[in-house]
Order: sequence, then structure tokens, then C-alpha cells
Amino acid sequence: MSGARMAGWLFADLLLVMVVVTLGGETTTKGAGAHIRPELTAGPTSTPTLTPTVSAPAPGTPAGGLDPHTRSISVRTDPGDLVGGSDAAAASIRRQVAQKAAQFQGERAAFVIVFGNAGRLPGGAVDTRSSTEYAEAVARLLPSAKPDFFPPYDEKIIRSYHNTDPRVPSGTAEIELFFLLH
Repeated sequence: MSGARMAGWLFADLLLVMVVVTLGGETTTKGAGAHIRPELTAGPTSTPTLTPTVSAPAPGTPAGGLDPHTRSISVRTDPGDLVGGSDAAAASIRRQVAQKAAQFQGERAAFVIVFGNAGRLPGGAVDTRSSTEYAEAVARLLPSAKPDFFPPYDEKIIRSYHNTDPRVPSGTAEIELFFLLH
């Protein structure tokens, strides 16, 4: 098969995968949480018929899924101090997180991503190893900073990454918050 024909098939396969993922990922709040329950009813011929009935979810039941509109907060401290185990740096992060998360009164974070920036290497590139370690140190403090807001620490729910944005100053941790849909 020629390269052009292979590329065409590859494109078609990728397009099919994108369609399946898009359709599979769509959610709706109309009827979300509804339950279909079959009921046995007598029809006009007195022959029992299986009829599905749909019951609505209880009021206040979340529709499910993560809200695609995220919120974020930023905190700052000396990355080396925090990663090195400084109690003062940890207390500073906890205090900043508790203060800034207070704006989300009544909410609870369902998923969190922490992006850390711990400085630059000679030549100007972001120190990705130190920045990821800094983000991890901040992430581990979140549940103790505001236990009623953050889920318990788990690497699958509170994730840590480095931030390579050159405009973000060293010592900044940006905390991206995801909430459940209501």
C-alpha cells in the first residue's frame, strides 16, 4: 500500500476514534441520575406487558461528572525550604490555602492539580525536577490546610506537575480546582 493510502486510512481511523470519544464523553443534566425501572402492567387485552417507567433523581442529587469550569488559587513560599521540610514554609502554605479556599464556601474540591515553579536552571530553562518536587510538597499539604474542602491526599485525585511558564515567578504554586457538576 502506498504511503498516501496509509495516511488516508490512519486519518479515517483517528477521526472515528475522535467521534467515539466525543460521543462517549457527552453528558446531559436533563434526566441525569434518572432510573429506568420495568413495571408489569395489564394492557387492553389483559395480557401483562412489561412497560419501562422513568423515575427522576432525588432533589439535590448531583448530575455527575466534573464541572469543566475550573477555579484556581496561587500560593507562594521558598520552594527549597518547603521541600526541605521547613515547618514555617509548610505553615505559610497552609495559611494561604485556607484563606484563599474560603471563597468557595459550601463547595468541595473533587480533583486538584498543583503546578509548581521552583526556579530556573543556568541558561534560563525551568528546573522541572525541583518544580515538580515543590508542587508535590504543596499538594501533600492541601488536605491538612482545609480538610472540609480538599479530598484526602491521593496521587490520583491531587496531582502535581511543574510549571514551565516563564511569567510565573519562582516559589509560586498554582492550584487548579475541579468541582462536581450540580
